[in-house]
Amino acid sequence: MNVVGTCPTPAVPAALAAAAGDGAARGGYVLAEALDADPGAAAPDVVLVAAGGEVPAALDARRILQREGIATRVVSMPCAAWFRQQSRAYRDAVLPPGAPATVSVGAGAAVGRYQLLGEAGGSVDTGGTVENTVLASCGHGLFDHDGLTAERVAATARATLARAAGAARAGERGRL
Repeated sequence: MNVVGTCPTPAVPAALAAAAGDGAARGGYVLAEALDADPGAAAPDVVLVAAGGEVPAALDARRILQREGIATRVVSMPCAAWFRQQSRAYRDAVLPPGAPATVSVGAGAAVGRYQLLGEAGGSVDTGGTVENTVLASCGHGLFDHDGLTAERVAATARATLARAAGAARAGERGRL
């Protein structure tokens, strides 16, 4: 899919935008933390990685998942290349390696974010060139036409979490 021009970025609540701090200059940052996460857990259940115009869909999916008891963090990733240049400690603080599931929510060129997903990665494919990546174009009804909806992102997060849980169970059986 070729996207010509610049997509308008919907307004993000001021409190969330303020959370960016220098995170945008670092390529990625925690935009919205998981609520009611297990205090003993090393990471949230799901991390949604989004940039630009798809951030609202990720935030809405977070609300859906949080209502279901799935601790969900949203990471804004405006530049995966800059993010990869940060220290391991910073990258791990934003994208915890212990997170059971990470989902890329991307419009257009999501290759950089997709590479950050690791083994617990997943997403939705609407016919783009990168497998398992949410892709959409600009226009009226931003992203809804191409399948980038909060409901679809939440469904993908659930499926990725279930797949990760199944793999963990299979690994445990293999060690017995």
